[in-house]
This record gives sequence, structure tokens and C-alpha cells, in this order.
Amino acid sequence: MLVWKTLHVLSMVTMVTIFLGAEIFYAAALWRRDLRALAWVQSTIERTGVGIIALLGLLAGIVFGLLTAATGGFDFTAGWLVAAYLLVAAFFVNAALLGEKVVKAGKAAVAAEEAGRPPEEATYQLAPNRGVLLVGVNVVLFTAIIVDMIVKPF
Repeated sequence: MLVWKTLHVLSMVTMVTIFLGAEIFYAAALWRRDLRALAWVQSTIERTGVGIIALLGLLAGIVFGLLTAATGGFDFTAGWLVAAYLLVAAFFVNAALLGEKVVKAGKAAVAAEEAGRPPEEATYQLAPNRGVLLVGVNVVLFTAIIVDMIVKPF
């Protein structure tokens, strides 16, 4: 069980670091309405494949978490685990609703830069609050998941 728990924690730390790191850069670029910075963030993520690494970290973390529960004698329907399932689902919803819009703005910034359009022309698509809201919601969700995993309040 200790091996699965260790792999679970390492996978999730990797995922959270990459997702929140990227989101902070997206949010900063959106907040400043900096098309070049937003294009840089988007193209860097696409070129390096770091988003795939984060997604793999998430999936591996879920699998290792389930293996930890199975080998550690945890009840899969315990309140704290159900809360964790719901919080992870909320993360996916946030990624679908806000994350997709932020990435779409990043792709629009890359397209505008490649087309040589002036930054002012393309910044109307940038919604500064989306990036900040994405980071804020995910910080709250990740914090709640961590507290839930440590404290096991239910």
C-alpha cells in the first residue's frame, strides 16, 4: 500500500504543479491583456507536451489512489472518498468550462501572432477574469482535495 500511496502523491503533485503553473501564466497574460505572452504560453505548452504529462499525472494519480484504497482496506464509499470523487469531478467541470475558454484564447493569440495582426486587434477576445477565475477555482478545489485526503473529515 505504501508504494501505491507514494506513487499517488507523486503523480498528483506533478499534475497540480503543471496545471496550476500553466494556469498562473495564462491568467497573468490574460490579466495584462498581453497577446504575445499568451501566445508564448500556449505555444510552449503545445511544443513541450507538458499538458500531456499533466494529464498522465492526473490519470496515474487516480489509478494509484484507487490501488491505495483497494490494498489499504479503505471503504470506497467512505464519506471522505466520496467527497474526493466529487471534488475531482468539479475539477473536470472547471477544466471543461473555464479551462477550455482559456486555451481557446491562447490558440487565438497564437493565430493572431502568426498572422501578424497587431496585438490590439486580437485582445478583444481576451477575458482577464477567466484566467483568474480558473486559477482561483482550481486552487480552492486542490486545497479541498488535499485537506480531505489528510483530515478524512467524513
